[in-house]
Amino acid sequence: MKYLVITLISILTLACSPEKKESKSTDSIPKEPVAKQEPETSPEPEKVEEAPKLTVVVSNSKEELKRYYDLPHINEFYEYQMEMQYSEPDELQVPEDLSQLSYGDLRLLRNEVFARNGYLFSDGFLRGYFNRFKWYMPIFDVDTFRVVMSREEQDLVNAILTEEAKRKEETLVGANETDLYHADLVTNARQFKFVHRDILTDLAENNFSIVNAKRQMPFYVYDQNAYQYIPHYITIDLYLYILHKYFSCFLEKLDQNYMSKKLINLLTEVLKEVDVMKQSGGNQESLGWVEMYCKTALYAAYGTPMEVSLEYANIYQAEINSISAESGAPSFISNSTVNYSELKPRGHYTKTDELKKYFRTFKWISLNGVDLSDDKQLEGMISLAYIIKSRPQVYKIYKNYVSTMEKLAGQEDNVSIRDVIQAIEKIEDYNQAIASASLSSVRSQLSSLNKERIAKVFGKDFYMPESEIKRVYFLSSTYSISGEIFSKLIHVNGNKSKRPFPRGLDVPAVFGNETAEKIVVDEYKDAELWADYQPRLRQLQNQFDVFEGWEGNYGANALNTALAATTEKATYPTFMKTDAYNRKELSTMLSSWTHVKHDLILYQEKPYAAEAGQGGGPEPPKHYSYVEPNLAFWHQAIKFTKWLKSFSGLDGTHSDELQRILDVGLDLQTAAKIQIEGKDLPEELNVKLSRIGARIEYILLGLLETDHLPEREKSMALIADVYSYNGTNLNVAVGHADDIYVVVPIKGEYHMARGSVFSYYEFTDPTIYNDEEWKKMVGEENIKKRPKWMVPLINNIPSPKGQMEFRYPGHWMQGYYY
Repeated sequence: MKYLVITLISILTLACSPEKKESKSTDSIPKEPVAKQEPETSPEPEKVEEAPKLTVVVSNSKEELKRYYDLPHINEFYEYQMEMQYSEPDELQVPEDLSQLSYGDLRLLRNEVFARNGYLFSDGFLRGYFNRFKWYMPIFDVDTFRVVMSREEQDLVNAILTEEAKRKEETLVGANETDLYHADLVTNARQFKFVHRDILTDLAENNFSIVNAKRQMPFYVYDQNAYQYIPHYITIDLYLYILHKYFSCFLEKLDQNYMSKKLINLLTEVLKEVDVMKQSGGNQESLGWVEMYCKTALYAAYGTPMEVSLEYANIYQAEINSISAESGAPSFISNSTVNYSELKPRGHYTKTDELKKYFRTFKWISLNGVDLSDDKQLEGMISLAYIIKSRPQVYKIYKNYVSTMEKLAGQEDNVSIRDVIQAIEKIEDYNQAIASASLSSVRSQLSSLNKERIAKVFGKDFYMPESEIKRVYFLSSTYSISGEIFSKLIHVNGNKSKRPFPRGLDVPAVFGNETAEKIVVDEYKDAELWADYQPRLRQLQNQFDVFEGWEGNYGANALNTALAATTEKATYPTFMKTDAYNRKELSTMLSSWTHVKHDLILYQEKPYAAEAGQGGGPEPPKHYSYVEPNLAFWHQAIKFTKWLKSFSGLDGTHSDELQRILDVGLDLQTAAKIQIEGKDLPEELNVKLSRIGARIEYILLGLLETDHLPEREKSMALIADVYSYNGTNLNVAVGHADDIYVVVPIKGEYHMARGSVFSYYEFTDPTIYNDEEWKKMVGEENIKKRPKWMVPLINNIPSPKGQMEFRYPGHWMQGYYY
């Protein structure tokens, strides 16, 4: 008797409980059904200590099972909701040789014995799988329920357990010099209607597989998972997505409600002071230049021509025509490297007319720096500086505007009006400020400044006058780390150019990512094409090895968070240390960086090179999740999110949504830590994670201030031009979300979990694209291929669909939003 009781305890612990840990773990599953055998003649089971949830008896009679279906609440549920009545299922089909079955099918066969005897599975996969059969009518809300198992059924379960134990003697297998989870031990492949052999091959070789699922939003797959109880693989990508959406919405509000108004106010106040000074006898020529400058900028803002002096009438007309057309070269401040196609609004600046006009205004100002050697232009810039610094109210507007811009995007990267103000700081008389002696002094001081870290690059064999011109800007574009990297890792020289375009991979390579450098050097062969590539790369690596400015502005902080996606620690699962997964992480990192460049496209300098609810019935089963366990990323992401909270004082419209984002991040960080320790997630946390798709969608709707997705927000696709060479732009973009399938350990077994990852694109094109144009291209699948280093990892096949069934409509929506 003692032997039989122990045997059946093993049966129920393995058959009815959630997943076990890797085979080397000896942990038992607490508080799960315990089996006890009784003789066929015993009417009542013996009492077992600790009040087990389930008792199993061995008997060839099924009369006890039939009696359960006569209970009122059981009879009502199946008769009125499902029109089902109990009937014995067909004979169980068992192969003569159990070794012919896969591990997953073995587990299903073992659990079918319990399913046929009315057992209600708490495991979402097992419940959903057996719900597909009409004979599966589990008993619920019966405290005295016990499984009655025949002797043949007991023998079959024991035989299956023996075969399963053989399979689990080896839970890790060597692949690509790395011990990976044994994909043959995945238990839930039958959760899907069909799993393509390419996915199965990927799971065996890399423990993960990416499918070009073309999902318009990254949280959609998690909604499907929750409905079908497919385990979540909650990715870094999903959290980065909602972080970037928060900042994009925050910046949109800030630009519309503050930045655009401050800039217009600044230009208008300067114009008022010009009129006052002209009437009081100030230098008419220099003040006329300032007037022309401000009225041109205000045309970009309003689209309405203003009256200018006769001297500038023709130039003004030509200038505003080019601004309206968003094409052509400047007429007012000549510059052979400026093309007004750059005035085309993009990023979130296409959402409203006000944002479009603000984009054109700031972009026009940041493009048109004056030639320091031109007396007239320099006099005009000194006049502008004098007006700002000598009028406290105007100076306050200017300083607040620039301070906010630099908190967003970084410090100004060119000589600007700020430097001119410092050069004339002690001059109290306007005429003295523009006198020849002052002009010479200011020119000398500004010439000695070396602020430009993102320098324009010109081919050495192609002379361009612009290469010798130093320019001074009213408002300068700001410095970015990637901009400096790009400007220093290119070689241009006409048809002798060895590396006219940088690569997105240059950024992680500078920060020591070995996979990124390996791809650039070994696969693109850039070091062979340009011998200076690696020496320059080493110089930049040394430079940024001691970089401490990460928290100075959003742009740097967000890049640091993106880079954290590529970190690797000894404690991480082995599949995260493979070359294939490292490439997936690079795609995630570059997609996140693309979001940053997209959001800050107006402010950051673009590098340039040139030459020339539930009803009655059983309670819902449990749904499981596995969080991408990159602890370094989650630490940095939480730190970054808290930094954003301190930054949100500039505009607190979405402070509630940011707090929810932080709450989600803390849940994900907690789960990742628990997983790394080899422990099971607590039930309360599992419930929160099961709702991750809806939580992210709820936050997004809050950010958009709507209860449904507007048409332009139904696609996550976005694009940014990050570098220009001879009229051709390097574009980086994010398309629709891919699905990722990953072999993960949950509750002692391996599962195929599903999640969402970014799709990253990088290509050159003469056209500057905005989001609407790119979204259309993505929707029509009229887009370039992925970077060649990612192409082998992308499966262009249909993503597997779930095939589970559940008998309580709306069960998964209970408490789903919070």
